[in-house]
Amino acid sequence: MDETWMIFLSPENGLYPKNVARLAEDAGLRTKETCFGVLVEGEPGAVGRFMAGLKASYPVYVKKRAFSIEDTVICASTFRKQPEEQSFPLWLSRYAGQIRRYTS
Repeated sequence: MDETWMIFLSPENGLYPKNVARLAEDAGLRTKETCFGVLVEGEPGAVGRFMAGLKASYPVYVKKRAFSIEDTVICASTFRKQPEEQSFPLWLSRYAGQIRRYTS
């Protein structure tokens, strides 16, 4: 099963999300740029090697993420009040994606 890691970046260290995403994709990993940095997902060994190399070269903070890269809710602010005409809860697509990930 794939692992997902969050990489938190600061522009002061000279590393930008698009650069990290390109490095990760060259290593065969999936990426998603976010407001805080990059999400990186792939096989546990490949992600671990990439994170070790990145942390050795740059002062970055990384954290393992419980949800996959397909998860549509990145920031808590994306939860919003549900419109009256919408009949399904906003969180339903998030959990449907997780069910697909863990049952495939």
